[in-house]
Amino acid sequence: MSPRRSNAERTEATRAQLTRTARELFSERGYSSTTIAEIAERCGLTTGALYHHWAGKEALLVDVVHDIHRELAVRIRALDAAGGPVPRLLASGREFLAFCADPAAARLLLLDAPAVLGHERWRQIDEQWWLSTTVRLVERARAAAGGAGPDVDGAEGSRQLALALLGALTALGHEVAMKGEAAVAGAGRTYEALLVSLFR
Repeated sequence: MSPRRSNAERTEATRAQLTRTARELFSERGYSSTTIAEIAERCGLTTGALYHHWAGKEALLVDVVHDIHRELAVRIRALDAAGGPVPRLLASGREFLAFCADPAAARLLLLDAPAVLGHERWRQIDEQWWLSTTVRLVERARAAAGGAGPDVDGAEGSRQLALALLGALTALGHEVAMKGEAAVAGAGRTYEALLVSLFR
């Protein structure tokens, strides 16, 4: 007999189920075409159960966006990116671009989320997941490049370079989302060329 779950465990399981279902429906139909009632119904729950966890659909979308970033982080951690910081930056960038080849996932992360949450809040979530890691890799890449690296100032320069790389990946992700899987390889080569030009 499996051990009886605590109230906290049951609450967390319900929240995870609702988040997962919301992500599925937002991806299938788009955020604006999905209702709270439909999400709850697919889970076999009442709308009241959903409102117990979130104030509304926008708050639920925030958790869905975090869930997408969490999945990406797991995929990137699983990569066998041998070598120094530049190969790691390239491998993680390529994984993101491959993710963007899924039209529904890309629409949710790159179009619906910033449109609903506002670009600033969406960007803050993105940076919460990726900025510190990217800054650390940029700092290591600059150190490895020595005097041949970008001529920018200290820690703030590394932060700005990291923001530029994340912005470039977002733009390339939009390109892949519009053109499909056939664009992944070309976008990856473009990102590689950018990294090589910065840290040759």
